[in-house]
Amino acid sequence: MVGPAETTPGSRERAVPTQGPRTTLRVPAALAETAGRMAQELGTSRNDALVRLAARGAEAYERESRIASRREERWRAIIGDSTDLARAEFPPEGEAREAAQELRRTMLERAEE
Repeated sequence: MVGPAETTPGSRERAVPTQGPRTTLRVPAALAETAGRMAQELGTSRNDALVRLAARGAEAYERESRIASRREERWRAIIGDSTDLARAEFPPEGEAREAAQELRRTMLERAEE
């Protein structure tokens, strides 16, 4: 019997089994081609390559979400909760500097945690 990540002569490496719900997807042709090339390069299945590509996409999505949250947090530190940007006014220079410095301290504290 061939276990995960083992090979027999002339076969490709088997993908390590993953946990989670099973699903059936209709994959766009361009993505299927990319997954096929990746699978060949890695010596694994196209399904494994699709899962790897999805994981990379999920990581990118989470990273983009964190960046958007930080951007919003920074914006609020400077502008406040004003939703009417046409009427929003920047705070005086001193207040803006204090808000930015406080935000920086907060972010540094979070990074140390």
